[in-house]
Amino acid sequence: MTNEIDDLFSEIERGRQGKNQGFGMGMPKLEGVIDGVCASTYTLIFAGTGNGKSSFALYSYVYRPLMEHLDDNKFKCTYFSLEMSTKTILARLLCLYIFDTYGISLSPKEIFSRRKNYVLCDEYYNLIKECRPWLEKVKRIVKIYDKTCNASYLYRKLIAELRTTGELEVANAGEDVEILYKPYDPELIHNVIIDHIGLVKAKDLKAEIDAVSRILVMLRNACGISPVVIMQINRASGDIERRKQGLNNLTLNDVKDSGNPTQDCEVAISIFNPHREKLGSYGGYDVKKLEDNFRVITVQKARDGASSVEIGVNFFGKMGYWHELPKSNEINDYGKYTNPDYILKQDLEKDNMIESLDKNGNKTTFKFTM
Repeated sequence: MTNEIDDLFSEIERGRQGKNQGFGMGMPKLEGVIDGVCASTYTLIFAGTGNGKSSFALYSYVYRPLMEHLDDNKFKCTYFSLEMSTKTILARLLCLYIFDTYGISLSPKEIFSRRKNYVLCDEYYNLIKECRPWLEKVKRIVKIYDKTCNASYLYRKLIAELRTTGELEVANAGEDVEILYKPYDPELIHNVIIDHIGLVKAKDLKAEIDAVSRILVMLRNACGISPVVIMQINRASGDIERRKQGLNNLTLNDVKDSGNPTQDCEVAISIFNPHREKLGSYGGYDVKKLEDNFRVITVQKARDGASSVEIGVNFFGKMGYWHELPKSNEINDYGKYTNPDYILKQDLEKDNMIESLDKNGNKTTFKFTM
């Protein structure tokens, strides 16, 4: 019989060894609120159509932890894509990698030569071919299911995936299901992304969404998966009455089709596009200058941390890249934040920072200029 007190102290010891830390998500301020990509954590991401919720999930919950743990087998992702095909998801991840690695901004449309009057040039095609070994690594870590599914299909696929990462026993006792799971590697973080849950196959959509959420909670508790559920918002979230009351940002009440995921999750994050709402400014930021490159990420719920925290971010939709902005009162030149090249310059400056020891053995850092 399991001793719960032993389990408690075992978890405390794991923490003291640094094994409970969340993985990076490319958002330092956000990580400071929700602790990054963590094991056994149910996250809800919601926004209006076309505001970047899928891109945000791909960037912070797939690409960033993937790059941090590309070769150590500490990260796994099971992606149920009910909108995008597998090749589209891989192309989006490839765009992020190419920008980070080569400093080149490409979109999936350009990669597939779908942009009008555009054909991918030999230079970029050869560069993409150089990325094939990286893509092979990605495919070993990220399993994508891109067909229409319901709760039963999702459960079967997740059980099959979990059998590859641990010893799993499933016992049915009437309506109850008992799951015993022993991971091969307790440090593995397994993200399970549903994009988006409103597209599950169902006669009764709310009932099916609730069934999916129950399954995710059960497998989070029994097997330590980290569900990431993407949801749409109600159209009423942008109505005139709310605007009159100064209520521009989203709330948990705006989530569409079912409220159960908002109750089941530990973390809820909304993405708001002030430019689409024709706002001239938001939170001190000049929206007229940033235009569609500006988003507001809000931690609407965090059971173990602060909530109602708003973070201003750059969003470069061409390659789905996200980057936190400085505080609004620290921005003097908005033009800088309308082009992603400044991110490359910042990264170059970090690479040119050299650490050394002074005569007392303390670390000092200085900038090295070529």
